[in-house]
This record gives sequence, structure tokens and C-alpha cells, in this order.
Amino acid sequence: MRDAIVAAVRATKELADSGYEFVVAPLPDRTGQLVREVLPGWLMVVLPFLEGWSTPGGEWDDPAERLQIAEILGRLHTARPPKNLQRWNFAVPGRDALLAALTELDRPWSAGPYAEPTRLRLAGALDHLQERLAYYDALVREVDASGDPWVVTHGEPHSANVVRTADGRMHLIDWNTVQLAPRERDLGPVLGESTDVLPAYQAEAGPVSPRSATLELFGVWWTLAEIASYVQLFRLPHADSEDSQESWRNLARYVPG
Repeated sequence: MRDAIVAAVRATKELADSGYEFVVAPLPDRTGQLVREVLPGWLMVVLPFLEGWSTPGGEWDDPAERLQIAEILGRLHTARPPKNLQRWNFAVPGRDALLAALTELDRPWSAGPYAEPTRLRLAGALDHLQERLAYYDALVREVDASGDPWVVTHGEPHSANVVRTADGRMHLIDWNTVQLAPRERDLGPVLGESTDVLPAYQAEAGPVSPRSATLELFGVWWTLAEIASYVQLFRLPHADSEDSQESWRNLARYVPG
């Protein structure tokens, strides 16, 4: 994990130094380091202060803002990949733990108040989850064989990861997930169900269009990754807190009852 964070931070700094003014990159310390380990397993970066605002949710509801972020992504996707940039690898985080959990649905779970409800939810949706996993694997094979070029991607260009400043500019923050990947990794959250901002994206990126299978892949990937993370959470000791309640609501949204 440390190597991945350091690589992402260095790649972000290289993008900012290459003239991509929308990239909010960490500041070096007096020795030139971008990442400091302040405690064992705890890393710290310092970011510049921006006076502006963001949104509490990730949806792009403002048409003008969707056009602006589409243009920004078009520029980003033409960037020369930084030398420290890591490559996206199709893996669903926590998949092995999720698969293990699906084999242990025949006896009660007792790690906390949401453990048993999670087991019952998964048991009722077992066929659906297995179908989603198999579908994702089929999409991976299709996308991996397509030969489409990969580009520099932010990873999570949703509205809450953008700071708007008084001069009307947008600044992308939270670059921990920057990787070389299919362009659809970024385009899914911005395009949604519509392609009305695609011309704005193409004005910067060139005459390219997202592939439906790749957009679908990242949508399924996100859902499976979310399910896996919440299942892991409720398989561990936990209390009935506001965070746990919110996590349960999210899990129930992704797993049909």
C-alpha cells in the first residue's frame, strides 16, 4: 500500500509540474520529500490550501459543470503518462474475502449487530452475486482483448472530488487512485446515462468514443468492490454506530433483498 501511495503522489506532482493546472498536487517538505511516514503505517502528505467549495455528493447535476469536467478529463487523457504511474489491473479489492464469506453462509455470523443481517442478505442474493462475478470476469476478458489504448486516469472524478474556486476554475483533488487505465474509468461518473458532454470531451481528447462494454465493466467493478468492502467490515468486530448504519444502508442498496 505504501508503494502505491508514493507512486500516486509522485505521478500527481509530475502532472502538476507538466502544466495541468487542475491537478492539486502535494507540496514537498524542506528535503524535497512528498510523503512522510509520521507513525508506523501512517503516511502524511501536505496539500496546498484552496479557498473554494465542493459538493457533499458525487453526482454531476449542473450541466455547465459537467461540460467543464468533461473538458478537463479530455486534457488529462492526452497527458504523457508520468514515469511513476502504476497500471490498473482489473482486480476487485476484497474479492477473495467476499468469495470466502459466500462459502460460510450456512451458520450464523456474530461479529457485531450487522453481521447476521449481512449473512442473511448475502444468502438471499447468492445466485445474483455469483452471476455478477461471472459477468464481470466476462467483461474483463472482452475489454482486455480489445487492444484499446489506456490513458492517465484520475479514478474518481466525481463532484465531491472537485474544488471550485472564485475564479470559476475546477481543481481535481484526491489523486490516490491515479493510474494508467481505460478512459472509461473516468468517463462513467461524468457521462452517466447521457452523452451530451461527449463533444466537449472529444474537443480535448480527440475523436474517441467510450465503449459500452468498458463503461459497464467499471460500473460492475464499483458495485462488487463496494459489496466486498462492506462485507469485510461486518465480518469484523463492530458496533452499532452512525458509520455502521450508513454502511449497512449502502450494502443493502447494492445487494438486492
